[in-house]
Amino acid sequence: MKIAIPLKLNKENSAVAPLFGKAKWFAFVEDGNITIEKNEAQGGSGVVQWLLKKGIKTLIMQKMSQPPYQMIKEEGSITILYVGSDRIELPEALKRYEADELIILDDTNAKDIVKSHDRQHQKH
Repeated sequence: MKIAIPLKLNKENSAVAPLFGKAKWFAFVEDGNITIEKNEAQGGSGVVQWLLKKGIKTLIMQKMSQPPYQMIKEEGSITILYVGSDRIELPEALKRYEADELIILDDTNAKDIVKSHDRQHQKH
């Protein structure tokens, strides 16, 4: 299974990037191997297209806006997992994933997470 996680830095112990569409780097995890790639996509919707092309099945993230959430939901092949809002580094995020401690993002809870992200956008 291919997993994508937005990162702040090009390092395996980097913190998860708080904003999905603005992440500079993405970690890709497959069969226990981690690779990190620069995010060349523009904005959340561009990142979704990139992840779909890469065959990602799981996305671990903190915040995303409504358009990329809708794209992922409508496309249907990526499961979105919410890692929480606190600062968390990649190894801890993966540990929580392995322990099945992450929250699956769906229409019952996404509006709260997406809404808080959209409020932050309006402040900038």
